[in-house]
Amino acid sequence: MANLLDRFNQAVVGSNDKLADYISTIAPSGDFRRIKNLDVILNSWNNILLTPKRTYIFDPEYGSDIYKLVFEPADEDTVERIKDEVVNSITTYDNRARITQVDVTYLSNRKGFNLAIQVDYQGDSGNLDITVDETIYFKFFEVPLVDPEI
Repeated sequence: MANLLDRFNQAVVGSNDKLADYISTIAPSGDFRRIKNLDVILNSWNNILLTPKRTYIFDPEYGSDIYKLVFEPADEDTVERIKDEVVNSITTYDNRARITQVDVTYLSNRKGFNLAIQVDYQGDSGNLDITVDETIYFKFFEVPLVDPEI
């Protein structure tokens, strides 16, 4: 019986003091892929940063407002505002890991910027790279055309 319990504990999400989660993917082996430890946190942080505030109906303050900074001047003041938004959004909703550095580089061929976030979690280090540009959010806010004949 203990063997069955051990297998159950290893398969359950987040058991044995290890983080685990499932993400949906399009893959020939199936629709879901299991991720563990630091990858769980990076996935969570990616969701937080790419979800515009006031769009998640169950928690309107969930997410970030970094998309609002896409058309701001490309200067040091804006870089600091981007870094502050990243740190504030992540520490508010997922403080399981520590941000060691946030680098912002502007895109040369379009409006937007790249975020390179260095993360430390229980001795493991990793990077979260996100591109925020003019196309990423504005499709989300497009209003569908209404047919006047309907």
